[in-house]
Amino acid sequence: MFEASYPIPYAGIGPDGRMKLPVLLDILQDMADRDAGRMAMTVSDLLPLGVSWVLRQYSLTMVRYPESGRTLTVKTWHEPHRNLYSNRAFSVWDEEGPVAEAWTSWILIDVEKKRPLRLDRYSTERYTSEIHPVPGDLLKIPSPEEWTFEALFSVRRWDLDRNGHVNNAVYFSWAVEGLPDSVADSSTLRRIDGEFLRPAERGEMIAAKSAPCDEEKETWCSSLRGFEGDEKARFLTSWKIG
Repeated sequence: MFEASYPIPYAGIGPDGRMKLPVLLDILQDMADRDAGRMAMTVSDLLPLGVSWVLRQYSLTMVRYPESGRTLTVKTWHEPHRNLYSNRAFSVWDEEGPVAEAWTSWILIDVEKKRPLRLDRYSTERYTSEIHPVPGDLLKIPSPEEWTFEALFSVRRWDLDRNGHVNNAVYFSWAVEGLPDSVADSSTLRRIDGEFLRPAERGEMIAAKSAPCDEEKETWCSSLRGFEGDEKARFLTSWKIG
């Protein structure tokens, strides 16, 4: 397991005095890259070989949102699954106790052919020797027949990652920002599950469609779609009222 500490930056605190969710997502992504760096398996390591990592699924559960001045301690570890998925887990806490838990699943792709590759073709000795069990598995995110709300976003230059595609943290922001204001104004986001289907690139327009998945409107389904209706990602967000 790999462990590191991150002080919450001033820019990472919202109007309520608590940490913004995108800041945590960026920290977890940095942790994954740092751990992969120890194994010589980062995106920068693999791109010269015509290979890169692509995020397939993400599940994040928030215990609480830390306030300004806190320092996060993050632990991460990985485990291959079916020689195709590299599952990675995260545990986050601060001086007061648990903050969040996350589960992610990644695949290696041939950059030119856009096809998944077997992990053992590019796994290093350290990647194989440091395997630790990762709880959780792929989940199915529902898609409602009708959408009740829609918001539009454009892909900006700063939204792109090392692969030239929209960074996964931006997808999360679109999914949450694409919900009615009344949801975030009256509730706290407690869990978000995401399934990433297709890359979004510079200059695209993205429609964030959403609809409640239960009568209490505590769970919302979201779909991010391109101009021609192609689905880029889908999300399930769970909210605690009050």
